[in-house]
Amino acid sequence: MRKERNILLVIMKYIVTVIFALIFASPLLLVLINSFKTKGEISSSALALPQAWNFDNYITIITESNFVSSFLTSIFTVIVTTSLTVLIAAITGYALARWNSRLSTIIMLVIMTTLFVPFQVYMVALIVVVRKIHLVGNLFGLILVYLALGMPVPIFLCRSYCIGLPKELEESAIIDGCSRTKMLYKIVLPLMRPILATVAVLNALWVWGEFLVAFLVYGNGKPMTLPLSQQYFYGTYSNQWNLILANFVISSIPIILFYILMQKNIVKGIAAGAVKG
Repeated sequence: MRKERNILLVIMKYIVTVIFALIFASPLLLVLINSFKTKGEISSSALALPQAWNFDNYITIITESNFVSSFLTSIFTVIVTTSLTVLIAAITGYALARWNSRLSTIIMLVIMTTLFVPFQVYMVALIVVVRKIHLVGNLFGLILVYLALGMPVPIFLCRSYCIGLPKELEESAIIDGCSRTKMLYKIVLPLMRPILATVAVLNALWVWGEFLVAFLVYGNGKPMTLPLSQQYFYGTYSNQWNLILANFVISSIPIILFYILMQKNIVKGIAAGAVKG
């Protein structure tokens, strides 16, 4: 009797899991289906299957728009921003973890308090400062703003992770004549690989799909990032939904693949960074 009850519970868990998976996946499935439709088919019924599965929308996006240049711009922005974020967060987090003083605690508190201030509160001031230093419409300026806005959480995760790292390895390296810089790159950073992978994934996911900051700082700069390029498919009186959805599908593929490859590191790194310290 108990064995039958356990089997029934397992079956029920699988059924509930499948139901919730379908609920969460249904919007993405609708987007994928409608990306193969014409504008008229989407207007008549967004839930129906396309009359003919064709790739005209995808061909139009790739050949007749600025998709390629926008795609490369987004790739460049994500790589540069993520690389700098990982490097700065690792060094800062390690320094704050090993610097045992009241000042380091105050610095960490100041960094963390920025998480509780909504972006809309300092949005105007940020744009004024960026405009005064002549970085509006500049891709380098956008990357700097991304670095500034995206630093608190990575620093917190890296610091928490470094607190749990054994100091004996560092002390042994120093006794053997290893310099602080060499010890950081040869010993500490390899040990921080799980949390650095987590920081990289979270930052890449945010930068890849971010629109508001890019719109305010970068504006109509050329070449545009992918989120900025999609606004030109929206018109005053009508929207090109077939092209919008096709653009969305193509734009999502790289970051989804990146997330799938790194998802184990996300869970492992967040758990380690949140518990330690």
